[in-house]
Amino acid sequence: MRYPDTVTVLRQTTADEYGNPGSGPHAPAGTWPGFLTGETVFAPPDADVQRGDRLVIGADTYDVEGDPARLRSPSRTVLTRVAVRLRRR
Repeated sequence: MRYPDTVTVLRQTTADEYGNPGSGPHAPAGTWPGFLTGETVFAPPDADVQRGDRLVIGADTYDVEGDPARLRSPSRTVLTRVAVRLRRR
C-alpha cells in the first residue's frame, strides 16, 4: 500500500492513576507514513499510535477515536486502521 501522507503523532505527557491518557499537553511522539481517507487513517502495521493520541496530517489535527485496529492477513499484520475526528480550532 502507498502512504502519501506524513503523520505526526502527538501524545499526552501525563497519565491518570490507572495509566489512561491524562489531560496534560501533547508532545510529538513520532512520525510515520499514512493515508487519510474520510475519518480513517491507514498506516503501516508497526505504526505507534494509541487511544488518546492526536495525529497531525498537513495543516489539520485529528483526535484518535478508540483503539487502533491491526488488520491481519492469514499470516501477518498488514496495516493499522485508525478512526479519527478532525479537531475544531
